[in-house]
Amino acid sequence: MSDDVRSLVRAGTEPAPPPPPAEPLTVLFTGRPGPRPRLGRELYVAVPVFRSAYDAVRDALEPWLRLPLAAVVFAPEGGVDASLIRRAEFAQPALFAFQVAAYRLWQSWGLEVRALSGVGTGAVAAAHAAGTLPLPEAARLIAAWSRLPPPWPVTGPADRAARTAEAEFRRAARAAGEALTAAGRAAPAGPPVPFVCSTTGRLLAPGPGGHRLLARHLLHQARQPVSFADAVRTLDAAGFRRTHPCGPENGWPDSELRAVAAVLTHTRAHEPGCTPPRGSFERPAPG
Repeated sequence: MSDDVRSLVRAGTEPAPPPPPAEPLTVLFTGRPGPRPRLGRELYVAVPVFRSAYDAVRDALEPWLRLPLAAVVFAPEGGVDASLIRRAEFAQPALFAFQVAAYRLWQSWGLEVRALSGVGTGAVAAAHAAGTLPLPEAARLIAAWSRLPPPWPVTGPADRAARTAEAEFRRAARAAGEALTAAGRAAPAGPPVPFVCSTTGRLLAPGPGGHRLLARHLLHQARQPVSFADAVRTLDAAGFRRTHPCGPENGWPDSELRAVAAVLTHTRAHEPGCTPPRGSFERPAPG
């Protein structure tokens, strides 16, 4: 057992000091994946809750990808598929799978949040995590989003490919819109987590006073990306003053295990029932 896993298992069996009072937490899903090979592999092999959530997202994504996600994300360093993670068509689905699985892990530890929000593709992850957008439609939308052309003009075959990608994105957005409409008509399955627009600070759905989330909101996120800092300022002005990112930020330590466990300390959320429980981690697989 690695030192990281051993220390985290030990931390899950020792009582944490009572945290000082803090404002309710808002989780902001980031939207810049960055070229990070093997993203999530350490968590995948060591944490059953993360692995289960990741597999569910991966299964939903793979009908829309030209290669299995794990074959790219978890490819051996120097392998033929390892460099593909630097392409948006795999980097963005990999980020989506990582974010959803990390948030599900935090939930299993008892982390409670006031609201969810997202920047760029993170808006789709946040909408799904909030219970607003079903996983099949969210996965299809992310896959289509990842193939959108760059904003500058293209010609020839690249222009035809761009038009095809944009048409598929519109179809995926329409499917997401239909799912959002159906979700708005259905009775909520449990206490909702409000989903907040990162560009306006408005509650979109669900919850009292919320505006219904429409597909055009997601289209806006695709066409007009918002910076993380801008989103934090918007949320703060709207009254969501305690924001924590969900994503593999550049400032995260090398160990993914330490990073996901550290959120409980950084957010002062480690109250009884909000610590990594004993048995949360397994012996990592070799390699």
